[in-house]
Amino acid sequence: MEYLEGQGLQPAPWEHEALYDVFDSHDGAYSPSAPPHERQAYYAELAGRVFDRMGIRASTTMAAEHADALWAILGPACFDVFPDALETLQALRARGVPLAVVSNWQSGLRHFCAELGLADYFDHVLSSADLGVQKPDRRIFLEACARLGIPPERTLHVGDTYLDDYIGGEAAGLQVVLIDRPGDLDVRDARAVRSLSDLLDVVVEPEGGDGGHS
Repeated sequence: MEYLEGQGLQPAPWEHEALYDVFDSHDGAYSPSAPPHERQAYYAELAGRVFDRMGIRASTTMAAEHADALWAILGPACFDVFPDALETLQALRARGVPLAVVSNWQSGLRHFCAELGLADYFDHVLSSADLGVQKPDRRIFLEACARLGIPPERTLHVGDTYLDDYIGGEAAGLQVVLIDRPGDLDVRDARAVRSLSDLLDVVVEPEGGDGGHS
């Protein structure tokens, strides 16, 4: 919104659902490994969808002019990966622990993971937009367990919200840990850790290759 207004444009009021609309085709229409010119064309198309969704009248040329800036704001470059995340993922992978991402997210989360250098650590990446169901609905957790081939009671879900992650995960029968980096969440009786590296003392290695924690 700040960018659009700074360009002298007048967008409609912000709605979080706009991201789901703008990225609706991201999973199938985009590839991080596509040639640069194809990715550039996609960024221009995405910019056009942003303008349409925000009620801004813009030509194709105008959308192309803002493509790089909008991709930098909305794409994976706007995220930083916590150092303990990479260290923990590497350690869990070395143990042979199957892993999945479960997120309330727009379509194409697997592409974001790829461009952030995370995709190779996960067996599956599940976003609410692609599945049509979101946390705390138990179905998204159970779908992750099914894809991993691990029963819910032997699966550990780690998240940072009490309702979506802790309550949702427990309702699906999973073990759950909250990640509370600043230490100021109202976690009540929930099990919590301050760093993902703390999980290495919780997660066990798969037994005989037929299931472990994820």
